[in-house]
Amino acid sequence: MDRPLEGVKVVELAMWVAGPSTAVVLADWGADVVKLEDPNGGDPTRGFVTGAAARSDVNIRPAFELDNRNKRSVAVDLRTIGGHEFALKLVERADVFVTSLRPEALARMKLDYATLSAANPRLIYATLNGYGHRGPDKDRPAYDYAAAWARSGLMATIAEPGMPPPAQRPAMIDHPCGLGLAGAISAALFARERSGRGREIRVSLFAMGLWMNATDLTTGLLTGVPPVSEDRMKRINPLWSSYKCKNGRWVYFVMVQSDRFWADFCTALDHPAWKDDPRFHDARSRARHCAALTAEIDAAVAARTNDEWAPILDRHKLIWAPVRTDAEVLKDPQAEAIGAFARVDHPNLPDMRLVNSPIEFGDDTPPIHRLAPELGQHTEEVALEIGYMWEDIARLKESGALG
Repeated sequence: MDRPLEGVKVVELAMWVAGPSTAVVLADWGADVVKLEDPNGGDPTRGFVTGAAARSDVNIRPAFELDNRNKRSVAVDLRTIGGHEFALKLVERADVFVTSLRPEALARMKLDYATLSAANPRLIYATLNGYGHRGPDKDRPAYDYAAAWARSGLMATIAEPGMPPPAQRPAMIDHPCGLGLAGAISAALFARERSGRGREIRVSLFAMGLWMNATDLTTGLLTGVPPVSEDRMKRINPLWSSYKCKNGRWVYFVMVQSDRFWADFCTALDHPAWKDDPRFHDARSRARHCAALTAEIDAAVAARTNDEWAPILDRHKLIWAPVRTDAEVLKDPQAEAIGAFARVDHPNLPDMRLVNSPIEFGDDTPPIHRLAPELGQHTEEVALEIGYMWEDIARLKESGALG
């Protein structure tokens, strides 16, 4: 299967999720990704094994498998002279370098942009960190939970007033950040075709969180009144809210243009009298009487289960969705139809699947992905490709430069 980044060589020096997710998207698109890992344990995500994976016949590491499929692993100690020389030799032949190490660490290791671009002027140097590459916090350590979720304003504005800040699930912003950086890398590769030169690309988790919160923040910039978290009974639009069904499950209505949907909404919920109620006449009236209308919608929705509501809401062409559990999403026929779950070639788990990266390039059948590599699985293979002889490899292994 022909993929758009076929032939592009990528070197990854990254850990956890955001950086590796950038490189895994490039690998999904056809790039040859070589992951550099410390021989002493490698990427810390390798150690993440969930309780659900407790099977004696299969070693499953969900987080690592997701963000490291389709890659090759080289175990190299970059703190040694031999290891550093190995990395430079690899980068000299690469198109892209992806890293999530902090700027001060990269400078200390002599793997900064100035050093690597001098060795390879065509290199696309893509770097991702917590808070950005300028300012007082540029070297502050971070995960997406801190920099992109808490500090960006998302956590506070999503919370119901007076309630504790809502929890984020793992890597919810890491993955969009990686996808965005992969797109920027593709743009830089395209620009290189015209200019012949590489460039540095930067993104931070904090900036991605701000971008995800951009609508609210822009409102604050332009009006001087930043939005705050909303009480469910005091929202501007009761047709853009969540409601509990008879079986305790929730549906979410998203009629942003409430006047457009109002008549059909009243009919669907079997309350035609709402249309003539002066309290609910138009969007402004409904906003003023949000608590009253929300209470009435609560009662109406509670009369049926979510499965009973589904055909009714669809028949009236309302914009809504069931609030699904992960277990339900895994069986969603629409997810299956769009190829959301990629098949992976695993020797002990014939039907192993992972979530696919979301961009399609017109292929009818999603490719079968390769399993995430073991630590150092491809060290010798990659060393031979870049010109090392077997005796060189043996010497580097004896010195500890290669694992």
